Amino acid sequence: MRAFPSQKRKQESRIELEELSFEQLIDRFAERLRRQQDSLSELVRPLDRPLIRLIRSLIPSNRKDHIDSLVQKQLSGDRTLADFLSNYFNYILSVQLEDGPQAPSHQNSVDPTIDHDKNFELLLNAYNPASNIFRRSDAAFFTRSVQHLSQGLVYFAIKADRKTRSTKKDKASEAARQMTTTLGVACIDRTPEEPSKRRAAFSLANGLFKIYFFLNNMRLCDTVVKNISNVLNQLETHYPKAELVTYHYYLGRLALYQRRIHKARESLKKAFDLCKNDSWRNRRLTLTYLIAASLPLGILPRPILLTQFHLQDQFQEVVESVRTGNWPGVVNGLEKNRDWFRYKGIYILLREKLEVICWRNFFVIMAGLKNGNPGMRLSLSQSVEAARKVFIEPSIDEDDIVCMASSLIDQGYLKAYVKLGEMIVFGSVLPQISTVGEHMNEGGTENPPTFSEKPISMSVQASSDSEAPIKSNRQPFRNRDSRKLNHTRRFA
Repeated sequence: MRAFPSQKRKQESRIELEELSFEQLIDRFAERLRRQQDSLSELVRPLDRPLIRLIRSLIPSNRKDHIDSLVQKQLSGDRTLADFLSNYFNYILSVQLEDGPQAPSHQNSVDPTIDHDKNFELLLNAYNPASNIFRRSDAAFFTRSVQHLSQGLVYFAIKADRKTRSTKKDKASEAARQMTTTLGVACIDRTPEEPSKRRAAFSLANGLFKIYFFLNNMRLCDTVVKNISNVLNQLETHYPKAELVTYHYYLGRLALYQRRIHKARESLKKAFDLCKNDSWRNRRLTLTYLIAASLPLGILPRPILLTQFHLQDQFQEVVESVRTGNWPGVVNGLEKNRDWFRYKGIYILLREKLEVICWRNFFVIMAGLKNGNPGMRLSLSQSVEAARKVFIEPSIDEDDIVCMASSLIDQGYLKAYVKLGEMIVFGSVLPQISTVGEHMNEGGTENPPTFSEKPISMSVQASSDSEAPIKSNRQPFRNRDSRKLNHTRRFA
């Protein structure tokens, strides 16, 4: 069974529609509903502007008021089917379409001349009876139609809330409530044969992810993940790659938001690998977050990769500074593109995690410079002078050094202990950053072919993450008061 009708089949279906009369058009919809034909999904496509214009052209202006009576006549035995078809025809006749021949895309721009509130309400009126149809035990034929309706509902909800700039975002919240119920129906379906309602699971989950990210409500995303995880193993091989790419992209972004860096990189890497080579824009978007998940693990993108996806202006200075442990360079690279990093939602993450790597680098370099290799002792007084020059902070003192070293040791970045007032004594083994905190995350790590496999200079291999993200309690050195810091405090 194909996940979606082929382009050739769509074209043939529209040619058939062009030859129908008004009464035959109503009969075509009603017949496919009565006989539970999966081909109904070729007609129920609320974002397909050419199809909607074609159906409109088949309905004479003097017959529009007769649609309800004709539908009731065709589907008099089932009120729910009749309500859905009547409301969907009302949507087709009343929806305001954007200009252009193609189906609209999910973009931030909003046409001020279009009443997206009305469009949302029209489609919601059709979605409610459609959801009731989908709950029926014999409604697997309706799966694709529900997918198309859900995509339209998400599109108009976000457009409407963006246009009104509503702080409550009522339309998106209502769409999420409706789709959550539908997703639950899809995930609990246990029908062994095809078609199965489970085929709508990824599509509905992706729509809910999009809404929850728009609402900035990440907590509810975990509910979606839990529902999908129940059927993930039996579904993934049967799904279009486009839906899998979108699902793993949002899964990675959610893990990144929760500071589960290993899991985030695993999901984003999967989305990047599944994405088609000719989908440059989608691969660039995914790569942006994949780099953000890889840098804290010490896995650096090659310059040719940054150039290929036009990300060198944003990441090149940051990457080179991480490679050498140059924290002021990292800060400068982030500040130059601060608005861009904040828009992507990765600015604070990189500030927190990359500072840890740079301090870890600092201690590794100092131990190497003084004694030639790890496993030796590092004087605190000499570390203070070096840190003031490296981090360009004259206010750094021994308490700061002890505090940083203790934090790194506590988190597992260094194998060492601090002899207060004198020195840091290093162990003989230097942990790789990519393994620090890995046991705290679901999933594991894997090395992508497009990223450098060589160890970073100065023994920096990768950073870490934990289930409880490191809090950025430490203020900049110049803003701190004279109070001495507790050496057990954790630093970001």
